[in-house]
Amino acid sequence: MGLRPFVTVHVAQSLDGRVALEGRRTSLSTSEGRACAHAARAAHDAVLVGASTVRIDDPRLTVRDAVGADPLRVVLASTLALPRGARILASDGRALVIGAEGRVLAEERSALEAAGVAVEVAPCDPDGRVAIDGALSLLAARGVARLLVEGGSKVVTSFLRAKVVDRMEIEIAMRLLGAPGTSTIGALAVAALGQAPTLANVSVERLGENVLLRGDVVYA
Repeated sequence: MGLRPFVTVHVAQSLDGRVALEGRRTSLSTSEGRACAHAARAAHDAVLVGASTVRIDDPRLTVRDAVGADPLRVVLASTLALPRGARILASDGRALVIGAEGRVLAEERSALEAAGVAVEVAPCDPDGRVAIDGALSLLAARGVARLLVEGGSKVVTSFLRAKVVDRMEIEIAMRLLGAPGTSTIGALAVAALGQAPTLANVSVERLGENVLLRGDVVYA
């Protein structure tokens, strides 16, 4: 892979590593945490989520609780199928949906483009999802130098498995959600402790009742 954006993952999770109750919109951030997340958006060229996050949370991914310009809003959606009224798809020229080769539905592409949403198609990975390297190449070609990934769990896991996450920012809520629930990160094919990605240059700060952990990702 050639040049790619610098990738930061920013997520809010429970103390036991859950980002949500299963299948439900779950707000874990404090007001200070939301302001921090919005400041992170303003500091990046683009912010990215997966189709499931759009369906469940219906995020806007705009900058409201901080000073700065809105980033490009990017959704990974293999077939391009998204709720028609999703707020992320506002026709302001700042939304991009990336589908997977061989899986894109022509009618969904036509609907998105008719609504003023840009569409790109990236290679498909073995699981039928958008290949992360391909998506990053498309974003780099669009001038995206700094990419913020906000979720969901499958997307964050895919980026970590591709070893393209450079930095992580994790807001930790002092709550225990238990199981069932959606884990922050899924399987990473780590068979031994020495294979696990680690964080370096770690800092911790308070965000009201929550804490924010930041660090650079180091791969084995």
